[in-house]
Amino acid sequence: MSDQFTDALDQTEEAQAAYAKQLGIKPDRIPFTAETLPNASIAVRVNQDLLNEVASHILNRAGHISIIDERGAGKSHFRDLVYDALSDGPRSDEFRVARIREVESITTRRFYIRLLDELSSFDDLDVPDSYPHATDEVREIVEDVADQLEAQDIACIIQVDQLEDAARNTRTFEQLLAALQSVGDLGESEPVFVLFLFGTERAGNRIDELRETLSSRLVAKDRTLERFEFAETEELIARWLAWAREEEYDGGYPSDPYTASAIDTIVEYSDGTPRNTRQKCYHAFRAGAQQFAAEDVVEIRDETLDTYL
Repeated sequence: MSDQFTDALDQTEEAQAAYAKQLGIKPDRIPFTAETLPNASIAVRVNQDLLNEVASHILNRAGHISIIDERGAGKSHFRDLVYDALSDGPRSDEFRVARIREVESITTRRFYIRLLDELSSFDDLDVPDSYPHATDEVREIVEDVADQLEAQDIACIIQVDQLEDAARNTRTFEQLLAALQSVGDLGESEPVFVLFLFGTERAGNRIDELRETLSSRLVAKDRTLERFEFAETEELIARWLAWAREEEYDGGYPSDPYTASAIDTIVEYSDGTPRNTRQKCYHAFRAGAQQFAAEDVVEIRDETLDTYL
């Protein structure tokens, strides 16, 4: 005799499988479930103006950049777009990229070491295999590497993720900001290191409070990302469905079974961030599966959401 939750698993799996089959969706590709995009083709093409601005600042080494927005706004995807292009794209030989992650307990010395470790992978840079214990001596190695980059006329973009994790602790954040300002100032006529910072509003405010000089050197400060309206939500749905069917997405790919009224409702109740919009689309898919099991109706309408969510 099965228990109540096993019954729920069986019923949900059966309804989902039947609905997926009706829609031509592969059983191992239920849409909207992955927090990280399983394929780049799913990404909605937004934030082009900001990408153009970031490209200008990096090409001209005009100053440092901070993307400050709430969780789920698409910072990770935006960061990866830039990182992938600079590290593996057709113009990757023009740049060096260092990614600094997990900064919650970082110190100034650890930042320098992580930066050097990232740069040690480039054959044209002479980075030692081991580092001294004194922070100032490690910084001297960073200065030497900066001189090497400057001699080659190559900029290094330093991406630092989730600044808000370090901002919780004032002492930790002060050490991180000291390191960022220190490397950000290197270069005779223009920066050798271009800082590309990501965090929430808390991190942006703390930078202003603790390091006014660094804050003033952010040529693109506290930039935010675009929110999804109807057109972006419809595109998101179509891209996920194309992936789930193992088909190629193009501009005319349909968003069926999601009707315009259902998409309107999703837009109305989401906060416009890619994460929350995707979650709302997933819940609508769940409702569609339950409706199909109960009524043999395929379309997801606003009534579907009212009844089955």
